[in-house]
Amino acid sequence: MSLMVAEVYEALIEAGTSEQKAKAAAGAIPIAGELATKEDLRELRDELRDEMGERFGKLERDLAVLKFAYGPVILALLVKIAFFP
Repeated sequence: MSLMVAEVYEALIEAGTSEQKAKAAAGAIPIAGELATKEDLRELRDELRDEMGERFGKLERDLAVLKFAYGPVILALLVKIAFFP
């Protein structure tokens, strides 16, 4: 048990709770060092925002290449259909 959980356990025992219930309750409390802080969540959000921005940028560049490559092909097919049936 961590220090905080041990304090909760001892407080529950002193309050008259059974040892089994006190252990269960103290064990259910998360350890403070394992919880995410607001700053942790902000950093994660910023990292995800940057990563998604990079991915969308790459996707836009790839789409632009496809548009440029398929445009002449479609135009050539249309000209063939129109003038060479």
